[in-house]
Amino acid sequence: FRLIGQMVVKSQVLIIGSGVAGLMAALRFAKENKTVAVVSKGKLEESNSWWAQGGLSAVPVENGQPLKGDSFEEHVNDTLKAGAGLCDRNVVEQFVEKAFTHSIEPMIEAGVKFTKATDSTRYPYSLHQEGGHSAPRIFHVADHTGRSIMEALIARVKQTEQITIYEDHMAIDLITHHRMQGMSTELSAKGETLIQRSTSRFFDVGGGKRRDHCLGAYVLDVKKDKVEAFAAQATFLATGGAGRVYLYTSNPDTATGDGIAMYSRLGYPIVNMEFMQFHPTCFYNPNPKFPDQRRFLITEALRGKTIGKGILTLSKDSKEDFVKTEGYDPVMGSASTRDVVAKAIDTEMKRRGMPHVWLNITPEVTGKTAEQIMTGYPVIYAHCLECGIDITKQPIPVVPASHYTCGGIPVDMDGCTQVGRLYAVGECANTGLHGANRLASNSLSEAALYGVQAADHAMQYLDDEERFWVGVPEWQVGLAKQSRDEIQVAFHWSEVRHLMWHLVGIARTAERLQMAKTRIELILEEVTRYYWNFYVTKDLLELRNITMVAEIIIHAALARPESRGGHCRLDAPPIDQSPAEQSNNGRSSSGPWTGIGN
Repeated sequence: FRLIGQMVVKSQVLIIGSGVAGLMAALRFAKENKTVAVVSKGKLEESNSWWAQGGLSAVPVENGQPLKGDSFEEHVNDTLKAGAGLCDRNVVEQFVEKAFTHSIEPMIEAGVKFTKATDSTRYPYSLHQEGGHSAPRIFHVADHTGRSIMEALIARVKQTEQITIYEDHMAIDLITHHRMQGMSTELSAKGETLIQRSTSRFFDVGGGKRRDHCLGAYVLDVKKDKVEAFAAQATFLATGGAGRVYLYTSNPDTATGDGIAMYSRLGYPIVNMEFMQFHPTCFYNPNPKFPDQRRFLITEALRGKTIGKGILTLSKDSKEDFVKTEGYDPVMGSASTRDVVAKAIDTEMKRRGMPHVWLNITPEVTGKTAEQIMTGYPVIYAHCLECGIDITKQPIPVVPASHYTCGGIPVDMDGCTQVGRLYAVGECANTGLHGANRLASNSLSEAALYGVQAADHAMQYLDDEERFWVGVPEWQVGLAKQSRDEIQVAFHWSEVRHLMWHLVGIARTAERLQMAKTRIELILEEVTRYYWNFYVTKDLLELRNITMVAEIIIHAALARPESRGGHCRLDAPPIDQSPAEQSNNGRSSSGPWTGIGN
């Protein structure tokens, strides 16, 4: 029996997602006394932001000027270089200039206690230098920055009466005018499944045409097994990335590309999804005691050129940086950007049949004392020690894992999508900042910045007198019934993630991608049929989303016959562009195949 919400849940703003971007936006609205509903698929502590170790990148500012030894220009160039020709220079420049004042300072005001420098005569905060950065500019809280930020934001959100939190609630689909007024129903290609499609991106208003706009979303209360309509004057997608599309990921269980899939189902393009960033160093644990051990991240700061100084080796006893000696990056070596290091590790593991490589940060290699290592990286030290490895004496076994979705929903500098009153912020959005490969620690700063900027832009739509919920339809179950065969969902979950890891992983070929395309289309057909025939569950909704996102990634990867940034084609030459050539090169569209199945 499926309960249907008998009333519309109303708030001026609906925020779907509860990471840094979503909570920063919520607090900004609350400051102006606007009512906010925050929908969190799990607990607030389960977002991807919570697990971020490294920090927030920003050129440190003192007395209104960049700190000596760094500059806005250098940060811009580092970002453009990592982005491999697909960054939007205007976006990058604005981000770099605002990162400190609009990300770091608001975090400090929110109660985040960034690690202070030990030398009081220098800059007051400790700054890390991570791979790809030409200067120390990473603000951090030891090695648990994300957790500390989220603890501060969650505390403030829970104390704010204008914000209502809905934990264990999962958004199903967005409600827009043209979904309500302009839907057609047709058979799938095989004639087996009914699929609803939007017939227009505009809706009729007094005989004319007007851009479609969002009214809210249908949301599943996971605990009560009930679907309700949430109506709002402005809706924010802050759902994070899609790391769980892959078998191995540093992301939490919530990272199933929900916002990207929901937006795609409206019929609008998703961009740059071929650029999935793989973090080079996740802790290798073949026999984890619990899920968090399986995806434990080893921060990039450990490989920083001036701070961590750790090196990657091909054997436990080696002291040679193989990223440098094997020619992957003869200059930066293990301190190179993530795409270079991840491909280096993946290539050597496959060539040599190794289950992992080693990251050595022992005093012998880094010149740090054991005490400095333990106090500088307390969470990593404790985790590894629990697994039998003392990182002050032994190298760490590491493997790459899917980590960050560089593509997503295309937005402008205010977080606006192509749908009116609908915003996308954080990892689910594509602002033009990251291009083909995200520079380390740019993302948390971006999330904080765009969360606030988008909120400021959306204020214009928040009218206390508008009866925005009128006409929003309740959820309809149609002919759906209770499933008696949940094994289909579990089977396809495993199938999609294995397929993506082995055929659409770090290194790709046209043959592998075609094989993946053929299979994912069949899976999507089966999942779509299952969705329409049975009541929705959290597992089914997540499967529906990862399958759609997987298909988008595959088509985007096939459409780019080159190696660039986080997209490596073994059957195509790499594209090499200097930073000067990267201005406004645009963002690739993931093509007309998006949004094919509701």
